[in-house]
Amino acid sequence: MVKPELSIHKCKYGRMTHYAAGLLLLATSVSYCCAQTPEVCAAQSVFTKADGLLKLKHYEEAEVTLDQLQECHSLTDLERFNLGWFYGRARNFKTALKILETVPLNVPDPSTHQYAVALGQFELGDSQGAVATLKSLQAQGLLDAKGANLLGVSYSKLGLYQDAYPILAEELRQNPQDLLAYLNLVALFADSADFARAADIANQATLNFPHDSEVFVVLGAADTLLGNLAKAHGDFEKAAQLSPRQAEPRFFLALTDYKQNNFTRAIAELKAAIASGIIDSDLHYLLAECILKIDASKTKDSLIELNQAIEINPKSVSARTLRGRLLLEDHHPQQAIVDLEVAHNIDPNLHGAAYILARAYAAAGRKEDANVLFAHLSTQFHRDLEDQHNMEIMDAVSEQRLKQVLGDNASH
Repeated sequence: MVKPELSIHKCKYGRMTHYAAGLLLLATSVSYCCAQTPEVCAAQSVFTKADGLLKLKHYEEAEVTLDQLQECHSLTDLERFNLGWFYGRARNFKTALKILETVPLNVPDPSTHQYAVALGQFELGDSQGAVATLKSLQAQGLLDAKGANLLGVSYSKLGLYQDAYPILAEELRQNPQDLLAYLNLVALFADSADFARAADIANQATLNFPHDSEVFVVLGAADTLLGNLAKAHGDFEKAAQLSPRQAEPRFFLALTDYKQNNFTRAIAELKAAIASGIIDSDLHYLLAECILKIDASKTKDSLIELNQAIEINPKSVSARTLRGRLLLEDHHPQQAIVDLEVAHNIDPNLHGAAYILARAYAAAGRKEDANVLFAHLSTQFHRDLEDQHNMEIMDAVSEQRLKQVLGDNASH
């Protein structure tokens, strides 16, 4: 079984899930409090429109909207700061930093300004630069909670856990109700493979925030990594009760049943989640796997779920691989190749998927392509890899979702 490699949370301007979640609110409040420039720029209306697009995750459209202000020379300093911040939320971090460089360091205040700069540096992979920016604030006594969180995470990304821990621990000591500090520490310990301490911190968080579903999901993820699947199931069940419309607790709840071979209960949970209106590709993929576990002949039922999964997320490696395998088994190699090539191009390290693609090439008469793939696989790829591919794909899905929960796709 592939062992998940967990990373400290990434910063995202647009999705404030962990770390400094409140800064998005700050950005919105800052943008709306500023003095208006002449109507020729219409900065306020641009920010309002961009904010709406970003909430819908329409990043490219938001960026096009913000571009309207690029040639506006009458923006106030505060409006230029907001423009840079909004570009960051739209994930154009280079433009964000370029604009922030033109804004005085005291706008809107030194702490917020330098935090925005450090956040952009972090997103561009310059963790060392983020550390330098934040340590400058620290030296001036201006490092606030969100800055401390980002500094700790930046140290972690550099592998300097001994520097990250005291910063995050001190932030939690000073602000015991700082949920983000708890989550950062969980991510820190998970990143260093100390899952027992990660679970301990997560458990403390559930005691302080008993009505927050996210902390129970994080605790469940840590318990999963410790192999405590029964305990993890209870954690995810609590999270699902607190936030029944969120995908993560419902997916993990069914996944723990799958891992414990309780496929009937997993199917019931997945169907209930889907019926509630949750739109999530992995729910349909996992349902397809469970259907086949109970009755391998029910390929049509499984394909219905896989079609839905791929409609929701055309880049789903798991759904593409399983659908490709089923199509190949049903003697449709050309259709199988379409799915399997997509999966292989996205993740060429999934050997089981590569082996099925090679078989599909061979079945379609593309012997040379098949031989090229076979040559890159282990000498033990034959039946062993085909038998293992389901476990490999499921592990990949589990790893991806665990990373999201414990921080790889979250933000400060």
